[in-house]
Amino acid sequence: MNENLHKKHTSEGTLFRFFQLNKWSLLIAAVAIAFILIGLLRANGDEVKTLLMKAINICMECIGIG
Repeated sequence: MNENLHKKHTSEGTLFRFFQLNKWSLLIAAVAIAFILIGLLRANGDEVKTLLMKAINICMECIGIG
């Protein structure tokens, strides 16, 4: 009887309990992944190149090289 109780707890309840305890974290992670995918789908070559150049220029100004 003790083995059946342990088997039921580990197979059925663990995953459901995990989702119950971490529902907000999982929701935030799902939204973050969705936004990343949306950003990747709408990015074209020019937009990414412009963003990278701006990031490089900001870094160079902060370091003092540029």
